[in-house]
Amino acid sequence: MAKRVSKGFADKISKALRDYKKHCAVCGEAIEFIKHIVTVTDSTTKSIRFKEKIVGVCNCNRNEIYK
Repeated sequence: MAKRVSKGFADKISKALRDYKKHCAVCGEAIEFIKHIVTVTDSTTKSIRFKEKIVGVCNCNRNEIYK
């Protein structure tokens, strides 16, 4: 049987410190993805619908999304 190769302590630390998030090209902050839900009312039938969209949020567009 093949011997199992164990990783060293330095490999474990480097993996824990690595940043896997995408960053904004303008502000450099990490982009967090949220589900943005907007309610839309129809005046003729008086019904409510929800529009769902996945949006990436950073400092550039945070005020537009969270108003």
